[in-house]
Amino acid sequence: MADTQRKLGLWLIGASGNVAATIAVGLAALQRRKHAPVGMLTEQPPLDALPLRPLKDILLGGHEISTRTVAQTAQALATESRIFDHELLKAVAPDLRTFQKNIRTGSALGCGTTITRLASRKMNAGAANARAFINQVRKDLRNFQSRNKLERVVVINVASTEPRSPRRKSHATWAALSKALSQNTSPLPASSLYAIAAIESSMPYVNFTPSLGVDVPAILELAVANNVPVMGADGKTGETLLKTVLAPMCRDRALQIDSWVGHNVLGNGDGEVLDSAANKSAKLETKNGVIASIAGYAPQVRTSIEYVKSLNDWKTAWDHVHFRGFLDTQMTLQFVWQGCDSILAAPLVLDLARLADYHAAGNQGGVMSHLACFFKSPMGTRQHAFGPQMKMLADYAAENLVRENESNPPQHRKAKARRKRRIPR
Repeated sequence: MADTQRKLGLWLIGASGNVAATIAVGLAALQRRKHAPVGMLTEQPPLDALPLRPLKDILLGGHEISTRTVAQTAQALATESRIFDHELLKAVAPDLRTFQKNIRTGSALGCGTTITRLASRKMNAGAANARAFINQVRKDLRNFQSRNKLERVVVINVASTEPRSPRRKSHATWAALSKALSQNTSPLPASSLYAIAAIESSMPYVNFTPSLGVDVPAILELAVANNVPVMGADGKTGETLLKTVLAPMCRDRALQIDSWVGHNVLGNGDGEVLDSAANKSAKLETKNGVIASIAGYAPQVRTSIEYVKSLNDWKTAWDHVHFRGFLDTQMTLQFVWQGCDSILAAPLVLDLARLADYHAAGNQGGVMSHLACFFKSPMGTRQHAFGPQMKMLADYAAENLVRENESNPPQHRKAKARRKRRIPR
């Protein structure tokens, strides 16, 4: 990556939601050296050896359908979920105001009635059809980049889960989809329209949700043609993370999994959206598929998700696993995972932004399958086991370190290392 003082823009879809607000507070806290970067892979070996964009050089913007502000969301997280202290919020208040100034009105096109009901911002009347909205998003992205003199912008979807989107004939090729985008009825949900806008703007796109996003043949065709990095889907932060660690253990020790049942309860706005059966089905699809993929056969798998308002931003998963060992003896594994949804997600989004930026700087486009460890349903690979996924990421780092060492003489690397400001652990 060229040595530059220009910054990286991180454009968040769902900019005043819980995850985005936590990213904003967390990034500001790191930039102001109020906290160490716990939970960030890009601040740990081997990724920290890559010349990634410094955290101090990341600026936030985004699209939002709600009139709620980032500061209001952060305050609610502090009061109701107790994940921020009020002194921290006071310290980062200027940063949240800067972020708020960079938020523009988004769209709930194709997002179903549950999400549409939450849309309190009035969308631009001239952006009612898909192509018009894509053009509006592109304009917003260009303005954000030029106004702030950003070297690159990475677009990441952290909005609520859309209902499953039906496949259409127009999804098969970019030529067909491009024509369909001008019709009165959108052929795609909002997550995919944002993806097109990002790709047409030569900006990497990452889908951190179970929504359709970039996972459409025509959009992937566009990404490859434009040499733009893309990746998704659905950030792996909790119960599924444990599944992708424990299921390989059973497989590698020749223990037969008979059934795996998980019961999830969560609060916050995402939980409220997932209370809708249509939205929940998209989430369950990404959560249920990993066990059979890892085991190589199909145990009985059941997963439930229930909205419990009083939990706020916290979630609990209880899993019951029946497995068989020697002499067909049946045994049981149970675990309880309790975590804060946004706190688990925020550092991963920052990691993904920096890695997508680095990938794009190397003139590398298409699906970033080496980022599989971040996702429940990773694109470009059938590998779901966490260990091998982490090896994919480590191998990517090693390959690129060789390239960096070959292209930069030792004296240049030393000078660059001295200039690189690191946040202390």
